[in-house]
Amino acid sequence: MRVAIILLLIYIAGLQTVSLGQNAVDTFGGVTNEPRPAEYLLWNAETVARIKSELQQGLADGNGIWGTDFIFERVLEEADHRPHSMSIVHRSGYTQPEIHERKWDMYVILDGSGTVRIGGERVNWISGLPPEQQRPQLEGYEEFSVTKGDILHVPARSWHQILTAPEASITYALINIFEEE
Repeated sequence: MRVAIILLLIYIAGLQTVSLGQNAVDTFGGVTNEPRPAEYLLWNAETVARIKSELQQGLADGNGIWGTDFIFERVLEEADHRPHSMSIVHRSGYTQPEIHERKWDMYVILDGSGTVRIGGERVNWISGLPPEQQRPQLEGYEEFSVTKGDILHVPARSWHQILTAPEASITYALINIFEEE
C-alpha cells in the first residue's frame, strides 16, 4: 500500500519515469501535435436524434437512394489529413449488396436492428439494367443479426449487405476508413 501511495505522489509531482527494475516508457512522448486540426467533433444523442428524424422525413418524402428506403447524411467528409469519413444512415427493407475497392466500413448501430450479410459473391446482376431496377443478392455469405449498441467491421473488397424486415428500420453511424492508394 505504501509503495502505491509513494508512486502516486511521484506521479502527481510530475516525474516522467519511475524505475521499477526497468525504465518506464512515455508512449505519448514522441507524438507531435502540430499542425493540430481544429476538428474536435461531438455528435451527442440530441444531434443524432435530430439527424435521424430528418432522414426519416426524407424517406417519407421519397428521397431514398435509387428509390429505396436508404438515406444518409454525411457528417464528416474525407480530407487529405484524415483518411476517414462518417455518415449517419437510416434504412429499411432491402438494399443492394455493395463492395469497395479501398474503403473499410465500421458500423455503429444507433437504433433498430437488422441482418448483415458479409462475404460470398453477388448474383442476379443484370448487365445494362439501371441500378435502381436491380435486386441482386449475395450467395455464400455469413449472416449476423445486429441491434442497437453493436459494432460491425467490414474490410475492403468484401461484399456486404444490411437488410431489415419491411416494417422495421435501422439507423447507424457508418465510418469509412480509406486505404492509401
